[in-house]
Amino acid sequence: METETSMQTDQLVNLLAQQVEANRADLVSRYRQSLQENLFTNRMEVRPRELPKIAAEEVEALLDYLRASSPPFEYGGKFCAQGFSEQTLLGMVQTTRQFFLAHYAGSDMVQVLDVVGRYQVDVVLGFIKAREQMILDEQERIRGALQIAIGRYTVEIKEVQDLAQKMNEANEFKSQFIARMSHELRTPLGALLGMAEMLQQNVYGPLAPPQLDIVKRIIDNAQELKQLFTELLDQSQIESGQLRLKARHFSPGELAKKVHTSYLAMALQKGISMRVEVDPRLPETLLGDQARIQQVLSNLVVNAIKFTKRGGITIRVFKRDPSRWALQVKDTGIGIAAEDQVRIFEPFRQADETTSRQYGGVGLGLAIVRQLVEAMQGSIQLESKPGQGSTFTVTLPIRESED
Repeated sequence: METETSMQTDQLVNLLAQQVEANRADLVSRYRQSLQENLFTNRMEVRPRELPKIAAEEVEALLDYLRASSPPFEYGGKFCAQGFSEQTLLGMVQTTRQFFLAHYAGSDMVQVLDVVGRYQVDVVLGFIKAREQMILDEQERIRGALQIAIGRYTVEIKEVQDLAQKMNEANEFKSQFIARMSHELRTPLGALLGMAEMLQQNVYGPLAPPQLDIVKRIIDNAQELKQLFTELLDQSQIESGQLRLKARHFSPGELAKKVHTSYLAMALQKGISMRVEVDPRLPETLLGDQARIQQVLSNLVVNAIKFTKRGGITIRVFKRDPSRWALQVKDTGIGIAAEDQVRIFEPFRQADETTSRQYGGVGLGLAIVRQLVEAMQGSIQLESKPGQGSTFTVTLPIRESED
């Protein structure tokens, strides 16, 4: 009985294949219309002119299934590989069902629908299986790509860490070398400067005016060199974390006046004025590292004198608010362009190359000022325009006693 049923099913499948052959053009047209309806409602990347070719290929796939009477897993997988969505798949299998209902006129329609139903189930299962495999393949591809990327980035991170360590070691060596050389050079330079000053004071007898002029130039250049060594030593201490602040009570007003007195002659030699203003609201004494604060103010004043050709310089110390006080140096110098105002606070950087050639220096003064101010929990602001001078304002916390 089972053998007879199997033979009947095989005969029915052959009849269905004959119907497809006889009405191939109609089935192609139906498939094409179904694809057209779903073309813009899913992710199919198919051009409209390709639809007839695809429809014809699907008819051949259906015939292969009917002739071989085997599950059409490959048929469903083909749908998936072409990028069909579930909606397109259901549309196609429904079209197949409607085609046989229209073209098969036999009495065993129930068996026909059963064959078509099994065909539809097999197509859907093949589609789902192919979709799952595609997802698994994509996951595996992503996993492999991630493993490669992680491995590469791990190597790169290790290389960056090694490079950073070498840079830190080189920077530490540089700081130690600069500190050692600055110390070693300052000692003979101090002796040279002392002897030159003794010559200037006629300790070894009177000198002729030309000789005094030469001695003065020796002293001036030696002092510049000494200042350079001092800046290099300070920078190396800051970079190596060896800078130590010493809090002492001092008078901010007296500090400003002292700096003014120290550099007034230098300003007058250039034909520029320099005055000092002390805010009466400031406390008589404050707690802080007087030497470093004086160094900050001195660097700003020297910088102002260097870049001012005419006009004047104003030194101000004032109370900014209940918890902060400020040092300010305002000049009528050449000014600084906006794009250079951040750069000048970086070590060994100046506004541009012409600045170094024309005015000298290695670009450490303002960098040291910024780092010292930040070490004292303060801040520095710059207001400047080319040709209109510059105003540097250092703001520090008010401390009148030990916390």
